[in-house]
This record gives sequence, structure tokens and C-alpha cells, in this order.
Amino acid sequence: MKSTVVLRTVSNVLKVFLALVVVFPILWMIVTALKPSTEVVTWPPTFLPRHWHWGNLAEVERAGPFLRWYFNSVLIAAITVAGNLVFGVPAAFAFARLKFRGRNLLFLVVLGSLMIPGEVLLIPLFVFLNKLGWVDTYQALTVPFLANGFVIFLLRQFFETIPRELEEAAVIDGCGLLRIMWHVVVPLSRPALAVSAFFVFIGSWNSYLYPLIVTRSESMRTVTVGLSLFKSESGTNWPLLMSAATLIALPAMIAFLLIERHLKDTMALSGVRG
Repeated sequence: MKSTVVLRTVSNVLKVFLALVVVFPILWMIVTALKPSTEVVTWPPTFLPRHWHWGNLAEVERAGPFLRWYFNSVLIAAITVAGNLVFGVPAAFAFARLKFRGRNLLFLVVLGSLMIPGEVLLIPLFVFLNKLGWVDTYQALTVPFLANGFVIFLLRQFFETIPRELEEAAVIDGCGLLRIMWHVVVPLSRPALAVSAFFVFIGSWNSYLYPLIVTRSESMRTVTVGLSLFKSESGTNWPLLMSAATLIALPAMIAFLLIERHLKDTMALSGVRG
């Protein structure tokens, strides 16, 4: 009995320690965003600001068209998420429920696409987009990412866990495949859809290298690319940089809090069968 209590105590202490290790950089970023420039470089460093400088958050927009970059990132992420759900749900439903020749081979191709590093595709994709005249446009930032193999795989695995008896009952009621997918499968898969949307949103929101390559004008930048504005030959304005980073991290943290309760269950159920 005592050994169980000791193990549980040690486990809880380790969990708290790991949580602090993860959370501390985020807290440091936030408090640095609220410090004056002179206080950031003082030694020894202080965790909490001696003088809270809330104006740093407002000065971010004065350093560059930050609101424009923020709008670009939100728009690109929204289009990418919507596209992945529009294309991913029917594809996953077909792989999970329909029987057709070459289904398993085609699904292996989808899985194989996950093993190709994105950096390998940058140059050929840029050349292709340049021939289309899409460089420095919203099409270049969204169209190549409207479908994602991971979303198809995750949803297909989740659809496999839905009892087929529900679909058979819908067939008896006269439902076709599209109505079964829309009125039976999709409502039962809202947690998986939320988790899929979260992963796509994070991937789009945090993307840096690709937007840097396919955009040229300042008005088409995303927030991750725009962060480079806060670094110059005279040095880095750390309070403004951390203020911008805090504003960028805020949507990702909110999105995680919204889907956190679905994340564990969805990932567990999606790995049950397949």
C-alpha cells in the first residue's frame, strides 16, 4: 500500500515538473512581451516586469502591417481547413465503406504521401505555380493544401469504428450513400472532424518556409514570415518580437483548449481498427 502511494506521488511530481518545463517558455514569452526594452537586457534577469508595458501589444501594428498579415494567416488557415474537410470526408467515407477495385492500393498511395518530406516538393511546386502565374497569390498559399493524406487516414480509421447497423437502418429508410454520410456518419464523427481541423489549422498557421518562398510582396505575407521584420541590423526588439509571438500563439492555444477533450478519445478510437 505504501509503495503504491509513493509511486503515485513520484508520478504526480514528475507530471508537475514536465508541465512546468512545457509551460515556462510560454510564460516567459508573455512576460517578456510586457517588459520595457531596457528591462529585457538587464542582468540578472527578472521574471515578472518591474514596470508593465502594455503598449508593446499596440506597437506591433506600427512596426508593420501586422493586421494584414494576421488576416492573411486566418484566411489561409480557414480555407485550408474547409477544403480538407470537404475533400477529406468523402474520401475517407469511400475508403471506409465502399468496395471498389484498387481500394487498398489507392489507400497505400495516400499513406505513402505522408512519408514524403514537404521540403522535397518545394522546388517543383514553386516551378509549377510560377507557370500558372499563381506566385504571390492566395491560390498558391491554399490550393496545394486543400487535401491532406493524414486527414483522410484519421477520418477513415474513425469511420471504421461507427457501427454498420446504423447505416443499414438508414438504407431501410431509403437513404442513399450521400445522405448516410451526411446525416449518419458526419454527426457521429464531430470529435474526429474537430481534431482533423485542429491539425490542419496548426499546420497552416505555423507554416513558415513555404509562404516565405511563394510570396514576394509585403501585403501577402503571413504572420510567421512577418516576424522577421522585428529583427534588424541594429539588433532585435525583443518586447515587440515577443508581443507578436504571443498574438500569433493565441489562436493555436485557443484551438487546443476547444478540442482538447476530443483529442485523446479520437486518437484512441482511430487506432482501434484498420
